[in-house]
Amino acid sequence: MLLEFDGTFIFALISFIIFMLIMNVILYRPITKIMEERQKFYDKNKKTVMESKKKAEDILQEKQDKILSAKLEAANILQNTQDKIKSNRETALNKKKDEVKVLLSSNETKMAEEKNRVKEELQNKVDTFVKMAVSKVLDGEA
Repeated sequence: MLLEFDGTFIFALISFIIFMLIMNVILYRPITKIMEERQKFYDKNKKTVMESKKKAEDILQEKQDKILSAKLEAANILQNTQDKIKSNRETALNKKKDEVKVLLSSNETKMAEEKNRVKEELQNKVDTFVKMAVSKVLDGEA
């Protein structure tokens, strides 16, 4: 059996080609166009998502940098404040030590003067008592 090519085969072939052309215009092109638009929309949204993600990462990194910078600045301020307090404390302590030294020196001077005054006063009184004792002893002998 050989294949027979008659008018129906040609009609079926022409009908198939026309059908394919009509399907191409009615179905395949619109579906292809919709698929292309969908792919463009997907790519655009993917690009937007990537850009947003990158911006979010940049903002997060900037935030972390600012936090680190603020922590370092706070640590520096704290250290400077502690150094100033320590310096002020040492200055005040040295000032008080100097005041105490001056006060002690002044008191030592006053005490030495008082000691000398009392010593002289006692010496005068001892001399007076000796004279009185000598005069009573001598008056008692006479």
